[in-house]
Amino acid sequence: MTVQVDVKAAVLVLLLAALTVLVIYLIVAISNLIPSLKKLNQILGDAETVTGIVKEKAVETKPAVDDLSKAVLGFANAAKGNETSIASVSSLAKAISSLVSIIKNSK
Repeated sequence: MTVQVDVKAAVLVLLLAALTVLVIYLIVAISNLIPSLKKLNQILGDAETVTGIVKEKAVETKPAVDDLSKAVLGFANAAKGNETSIASVSSLAKAISSLVSIIKNSK
């Protein structure tokens, strides 16, 4: 009894076997990727929340920082003799009141 194997059929069987292995490999890879993507999505959501909070606080504190820098500049100019000390104290008082209002609003 002799068995004849067609080369075309053998190559076709090998290609189907390789395709089956590839499909199984892709299914396993995707099933492992899904939890990672869910965790990444959660991390990105948390980062978005933190970024929003930081942006909001930066916008709130900008006027106080500007007032404080003007007050420091006023003191520097007063030390040089370019500005009156009354204007410097006024700028400093305005800066301090801005800081106090921000602290009260944050509580």
